[in-house]
Amino acid sequence: MNYLDRASEVEAFKKLNLSLIASAHGYEINRRKSTRHSVLMQSGRDKIIVAQNGSHFVYCSVFDPSSSGTAIDFAQRVIEPGCSLGRVRQLLRPFLNSGYVTNVREQYATRYAETIRPSEPDLLGVAARYSTFDPIAQPHAYLCETRGIPFNMLQSERLRGRVRYCPRRGSVVFPHWGASAGGGDDHRQLVGYEIKGADVNMFSKGGRKGLWMSAGFTGDRVLAFAESGLDALSYLAVRGLEGLRVASLSGRMNPQQPALVLSAIRRMEEGAQIVAAFDNDEAGDALTAHLAELVKQSGRVDLGYRDDRPAELGEDWNQVLMRSRSSVAASFNAPSIGQ
Repeated sequence: MNYLDRASEVEAFKKLNLSLIASAHGYEINRRKSTRHSVLMQSGRDKIIVAQNGSHFVYCSVFDPSSSGTAIDFAQRVIEPGCSLGRVRQLLRPFLNSGYVTNVREQYATRYAETIRPSEPDLLGVAARYSTFDPIAQPHAYLCETRGIPFNMLQSERLRGRVRYCPRRGSVVFPHWGASAGGGDDHRQLVGYEIKGADVNMFSKGGRKGLWMSAGFTGDRVLAFAESGLDALSYLAVRGLEGLRVASLSGRMNPQQPALVLSAIRRMEEGAQIVAAFDNDEAGDALTAHLAELVKQSGRVDLGYRDDRPAELGEDWNQVLMRSRSSVAASFNAPSIGQ
């Protein structure tokens, strides 16, 4: 690197792996709360999200939205707050040296992310806010008591890590996954999250709808689509865990969702059945017809298709669950239920 070429040097700083730089300054990756596209790192009580936007690595603070940017901003706001650009050059130049970088990688091998897949700049804030939500480790007042979702079901392998809640507000959060920046076949980027609670029905600021899904297992025979995460959980509770994979759209489909639905359909094993588990209303009629068309577009002539919406006009699957709450709860308390 020609250090007299200041513009090239600044550009090179922006391409440095910020996760590695952060690890050298006391931050450590939380792999449980990190994804392929966004890495949560923590130093004491401070938490940051690191991502890659094109060829540049960027970060943002979980607790201070004003602290964000490239490695240059990280140096001036986190490493040595308020330092000059000259000092930034002193702090970051070692990371342009391959020998130095090799030593840092070896020293902090377990503390940083070697690779981070490119993300979109507006999704960095989504990932930062999502990192503040916790897994549901005990019966949740709204989800389990008000809405009748069995706590034992939430703890099953089918749903482990698939639903979180906001400790501050108590709302339930359903993460939506979608295509990575630039498209392609990778549909595993966090693109937003659905928020449900008492008098709360909204979607994450700055995010977009993707697809919420339960875990899938070898031998699954059914994939059911519902309008909301709550409806999908309710359908799973009523119909049972065995061989049933569920997904939700969070309302009408946006332009990106048909491709995600098609991908989920095509991943099902031979002879599986695709189920419309939408609400029994006009919006549900439209979604049911759209899903039937997507099953045809999938080219999977071996797959079955079934409309399994609530029998009563105007009902959704949570209302069905609430009517049969006692029997459903009893079945999930039985030792034989679960995975």
